[in-house]
Amino acid sequence: MNYIDSHAHIFSEEFKEDFHDVCLRAKENGIHRIMIITTRVEEAKQAIAFSKQDPYRYQVAFGIHPEDVQIANDDLLRQVREIVSMPEVSAVGEIGLDYYWDKEHAEEQKQLFIEQIKIANEVNKPILVHSRDAMQDTYDIMVNNPSRGLMHCFAGSAEMGIEFVKKGYYIALGGAATFKNARHSLEVCKAIDERYLLTETDCPYMSPEPLRGRRNEPANIPYIAKKLAETKGMELEEFVEQINQNYARFLGENNE
Repeated sequence: MNYIDSHAHIFSEEFKEDFHDVCLRAKENGIHRIMIITTRVEEAKQAIAFSKQDPYRYQVAFGIHPEDVQIANDDLLRQVREIVSMPEVSAVGEIGLDYYWDKEHAEEQKQLFIEQIKIANEVNKPILVHSRDAMQDTYDIMVNNPSRGLMHCFAGSAEMGIEFVKKGYYIALGGAATFKNARHSLEVCKAIDERYLLTETDCPYMSPEPLRGRRNEPANIPYIAKKLAETKGMELEEFVEQINQNYARFLGENNE
């Protein structure tokens, strides 16, 4: 089985002590491809160097997270543009809006989001969008600033998910879909055309059941894929193959 983790923070501090074991467990559990998410310049450079050993298996994304809006400046945006222009970087993200932690700087977050969408369009790469307690503003910005990409850890309604898909965006679901109170995630999964679904861990966060409360890692993707396949009424093998096709299309490797 060739599983996909479209969102993994494996260069975060939580993996510093056992990074190579984490990568080995992912391989042993059939995790075929991993998008490494980076939100710091040095982290991005480390991930790029690492990904060169197997560029098909490891993709890299870099962007300024909305929680970091107060440290964003012209120089940092220049570095974002420089790094995401590199051929080793596949996507711009995660970027977006987060009013859960910081609504005070909502206007600054919006401007930062728009600037990074512009950068992504300039380098012709997809965006990975974070939206927490800010779904309508996120949607409005993405409608007015068209790009291509995915909604990471999607927490909106099924109806909103359908609207994003109509605009060509993919919907990524993770460990929350396995939780006992996962009604909204499962409704989204049922409503979305399977050609626009992606699997993710968002590790080290959001571990799926039965591992909830522990550090998450890419090796846990099979729990998520199994739950989503069941929700879609698909055989696991068929579902996983569809996710592979979706991920390749998302990356621009095929355009069917």
